[in-house]
Amino acid sequence: MHENLIEKIKQKREFSGLPDSIVERAANVSNYSVKETRALLRKYFGVFLTNKILKGRGEEVLTKHVSSKNRDYKRLYNKISENFSNFKSVVDLGCGVNGLSYLQIYYLLGISEYYGVEASKQIVDLVNGYFDNMKANDKLNCIWLDLFEIGKVKEIIKNASGPKMIFMFQVVDALEGIEKNFSKKFFLEISKILDGEDKVALSFSLGSIGGRKRFVANRKWLVSFLDENFIIEKDFEMFGERFIVFGKK
Repeated sequence: MHENLIEKIKQKREFSGLPDSIVERAANVSNYSVKETRALLRKYFGVFLTNKILKGRGEEVLTKHVSSKNRDYKRLYNKISENFSNFKSVVDLGCGVNGLSYLQIYYLLGISEYYGVEASKQIVDLVNGYFDNMKANDKLNCIWLDLFEIGKVKEIIKNASGPKMIFMFQVVDALEGIEKNFSKKFFLEISKILDGEDKVALSFSLGSIGGRKRFVANRKWLVSFLDENFIIEKDFEMFGERFIVFGKK
């Protein structure tokens, strides 16, 4: 029964490239209603898959994607990395189209390894096509994966060269929307394989998607959790997002 439901939900183009595992979790939260499941998935995934994205080319997509169009990646990467040095890799969880900003990562930070993890197969193909056009090696890769598969995520992180920077831009809300308090479990699991020099940089939006409306979104529960279990290295606002960089205690 559930297989037929998943198949029906994925008949919509924006959901066709999502792993069945994510669709099934969303369906469970939505009491297995096709309409409500699609609404939930659209909120966190479908809204990013427009024709401008899917038909875009290279770095120009960054100016059209909802979560990236307001960012100045040069300023952002400089801000995140200041006072840190010697990072060898970036692992970008829930990366969206961030991989298209790789040249900024390389020229600003000198990092030659980038591993993105993304649930939307369409975006994974888009980013990997960009890497292929660069004639990049296998150390630049976007991986199609459900972040709820923590074991596989940990393997990707473990296999990346250290010290490593882990990005999680605007990912927490999606995780929490599918499973409440999963973010806490996720960060605690990830911390088990981090070294002292490894850092995590996360962000969450301070306004509605697209930036049309600003609202107070301090995520006090998240900041309190991170402060209790990690060392918060940076906490700043930029481009309508709040960024927090933290490491192991």
